[in-house]
Amino acid sequence: MKNHPLDDIVKCNIEISSPVSKNATFNRILLVVSEPKVSSEKVIEKVTAIRKADELLDYGFTTTDAAYIAASVAFSQNPSPDELYICIRRITSNEDENDIYEDMTTVLLRANSETEFYGIHITDFKDPTDIQATIAWTEANEKIFAFEYNDYDNCPIKSFSYYRSFGMYVGDADGYKSDEQPIENQYAALAWMAKCFGYDPGTETWHLKELATIVPSTLSTDQKKKLEEDHINTFLRYAGSNCTIGGYTLAGEWIDVIRFRDWLKAEMQMNVFNALKANRKVPYTDSGIGLIEGKMEETLKKGQDIGGIASTEYDKDGNEILGFTVTVPRASDLTEAERKSRKLKGCYYTARLAGAIHAVEIEGFLTF
Repeated sequence: MKNHPLDDIVKCNIEISSPVSKNATFNRILLVVSEPKVSSEKVIEKVTAIRKADELLDYGFTTTDAAYIAASVAFSQNPSPDELYICIRRITSNEDENDIYEDMTTVLLRANSETEFYGIHITDFKDPTDIQATIAWTEANEKIFAFEYNDYDNCPIKSFSYYRSFGMYVGDADGYKSDEQPIENQYAALAWMAKCFGYDPGTETWHLKELATIVPSTLSTDQKKKLEEDHINTFLRYAGSNCTIGGYTLAGEWIDVIRFRDWLKAEMQMNVFNALKANRKVPYTDSGIGLIEGKMEETLKKGQDIGGIASTEYDKDGNEILGFTVTVPRASDLTEAERKSRKLKGCYYTARLAGAIHAVEIEGFLTF
């Protein structure tokens, strides 16, 4: 016998929720390089991704060009980046046989409009003016900038109040004369960034990392102390291992803390946005506010799981020390004007950073 459709009695429509994918990335590195000297059929007109250094040969670069050497150094690290993003700094004119390049800020604005990236290295350009311009743009655009220098008495920057830029001294390479430093050391900060960007934010410290192809410096105690006071990182040899020393930005904040903070912000924004988008309506009631609270807690728990936020601990008296807390208002505590605005304010969280141990002091006593 014929059955009539159940739609006559129970009409059922199912919507497929499509959460938005986040566009923030915390492992992409942009290399700003000069134009290749050799003409080629393939031309880098916009920011171009490469997966190995030899791909640059197709665009007219040679194995002795800074772009090629820098890319080789970056891809030599373990872990190594999946891709590097190449941006050409264009020549605008030529005066007295000297090339005049476009302003560094212009280059970075153009690159930022063409692709997503987080780390910056101005591979061909070591001029203090270019470094300072890149630092200024980086600080204003929530990126990370790495630079290196090898003249101990001439640090290219004079202000050390920047939280998103870090410097690395790579001079006095072990076994090399002062005027014959290894060329790979010119890209040591890039190598460091390439390696540490291979770890998820919150899971890493940048201290005591081995870098392939980079030669450690030989520094006196006074030199090490002065560089540490200026928050300049180094690459030294300890117990037979070559490793990075430091891991801080110019302002003295830890690089991994800045990177984790950026990740946490992006993750929190996307989780809450997805909650608003996936639901037909999030009501301005305790249940709706609770949904937002749940997304905040979900984000912080993820940050805790990966090691960026401390776990719940206990003091000597057994009192609980929470890794994070979330506070949201009750609907009844909000004014009519606040509810009418459809903006939920008063959502707060506090979280304890897990941090990392970089050094240990041990005291002991031997007795008979």
